Amino acid sequence: MTSREKEILEIIKKNPMIPQQEIADLLNINRSSVAVHIANLMKKGYIQGKGYIVREEKMVSVLGGSNIDLQGFPNDKLILMDSNPGKIETSLGGVGRNIAENLARLSVPVRLLSAVGEDFYGGKLIEEGTSIGIDMKNILCSKEYPTSMYLSIMDEDHDMKVAISQMEIYEKIDIGFIEENQLLIKNSSALVIDNNIPKTTIDYACGMFKEIPIFCDPVSTAKAMRVKDSLDKIHTLKPNTYEAAKLLDMEINTLDDVRKAGELLLKKGVKQLFISMGKEGVFACDGNKELVVKGQPKEIKGATGAGDAFMAGLVDCYLKDKTLNETTVYATAASYVALSSYSTINPLMTEEEIQRIINTVTIDVKEY
Repeated sequence: MTSREKEILEIIKKNPMIPQQEIADLLNINRSSVAVHIANLMKKGYIQGKGYIVREEKMVSVLGGSNIDLQGFPNDKLILMDSNPGKIETSLGGVGRNIAENLARLSVPVRLLSAVGEDFYGGKLIEEGTSIGIDMKNILCSKEYPTSMYLSIMDEDHDMKVAISQMEIYEKIDIGFIEENQLLIKNSSALVIDNNIPKTTIDYACGMFKEIPIFCDPVSTAKAMRVKDSLDKIHTLKPNTYEAAKLLDMEINTLDDVRKAGELLLKKGVKQLFISMGKEGVFACDGNKELVVKGQPKEIKGATGAGDAFMAGLVDCYLKDKTLNETTVYATAASYVALSSYSTINPLMTEEEIQRIINTVTIDVKEY
């Protein structure tokens, strides 16, 4: 948001029915200039409708990556240094975008704050996101960088073997971008951050929006460190064991290690923690309770989007004021819905499908 737009917005907040000419007189500018600024404010979502009604709808804001995913699945055992017959899937991706889509499919009002290139793929991401129900009005379109792409090769068990990412465009999600969208974010029901964005942006956002529950996905062991200095401002953190170990500079090999990591992260200020332990399930704690949730999904077609679905489940449960037990089981079932699809996002992702999984798959809960 420009300084002039900020001035106009403050005037409109005090008098939503003020004529454009009166605003022009107050600021000593032309009425036509006021009209342009108001149009920009409406496009950015700060005001809407007749009478310049300030937008009050509470949405989840997701701040993070948006890219194109390419996934390769071999027909048989993956052979390195060779050409493997198989299947190649192209889908919309990016941790932040994936979480936003899962939330939209769960009927949670959500906006995505991300960056794409002014290219075919960027246009596709905006078009498809809008059609799914994600508010994409505040996406940054860059002429400097192309839209991010993520290429992953899966093995015969559909686990990722290796990946290559092109994500330089995320440097555009900087402090200026946060300042431009600060009013929208402050009016959010929750803020989800994925660590693909720069550390300076994460620290700035966490410091500015302390009154909003902030959910963070560390993304990887290397990028996990980007949130290390802001842990005291994080409401919900969702690392795996490797990311938790990196954040705490400790080894995690056993459940006792995981429980110790949980204790340490809570001491650093995290309010709610979910540590993925792979096939051993999920460890969850909130300072009042510790538990491990473990199940066995009936079908695994692709593992790439499971964590994003899990995070969406966490946010959905927070908004519905669910208990730690209910939240962990629900988010686990959401991840199982994702696992049952070759695509990063399962188009069947709904609250009803998650409940069906809960009712038909054995998911064990062990409290400590």
